[in-house]
Amino acid sequence: MLKRIPILVGLAVLLLPSSSHAEFPSPPPGAGAWLYETSERVMFEADEGVILRKAASPLAGFTPIGTPLCPSATLANVPGLAHCTLIGVGRSTLDAQTGNGSTSGTLDVVIDIPSNPSVHVPNLPVISGTFRGAITSVPGLPLLSLAGRFRVGRVDAQTFPGLDSLIGTSVSFTGTFRIPVGPNETSGLCPAACYVVDGSLVPVQNAELSIGFALVRLEIQFGAIEQDRAIEQDRDIEPEPDNEQ
Repeated sequence: MLKRIPILVGLAVLLLPSSSHAEFPSPPPGAGAWLYETSERVMFEADEGVILRKAASPLAGFTPIGTPLCPSATLANVPGLAHCTLIGVGRSTLDAQTGNGSTSGTLDVVIDIPSNPSVHVPNLPVISGTFRGAITSVPGLPLLSLAGRFRVGRVDAQTFPGLDSLIGTSVSFTGTFRIPVGPNETSGLCPAACYVVDGSLVPVQNAELSIGFALVRLEIQFGAIEQDRAIEQDRDIEPEPDNEQ
């Protein structure tokens, strides 16, 4: 049933003002964050008889104030802040037959630069880190499950002094990729584009489309923030170079 396997690759966080001119999708019930796979570049490689699906893709999404990626104590006083918005880039490698594999990426929390136009995307990082995790397919459904951990590596303590306590901390997360389906996959029950949620078809919102394409949606739940016992050296995880055209 799955014709396409989405990859979690990387995250970054933007703080968007409530006065933004953009149309934002409604949050999925119970999600601590929700993101969208805005594009994806895929390559297939053979490794000891196993076909690997390697992909790089940016994501974009949102998380409410008060979550581990949008700490209310420090960021709630940002003028006009309505929520934190997630964007990013990363990489993953999956078994093309089973849909299972690993993922890693980078994550930044960014805010708007005062000199930006009012409709410009925020682009100044205040929290940066890396994540790693595992992706598992859900048999018979256009879904993938995700489990991983995000580690904070750098913060803008000069602008937001309260953020320095996050250095060396990590937070676990779980999530679900919802792959959009259409008339062909649903025998016409979904006339346009839908997500499968609890066995039901939920229409994709206009704000969940990009240049006419329905986006894969990732819904995330966070665990508690923990202090890492062995703090890894902070390393940016970038998509693997790809010289093929």
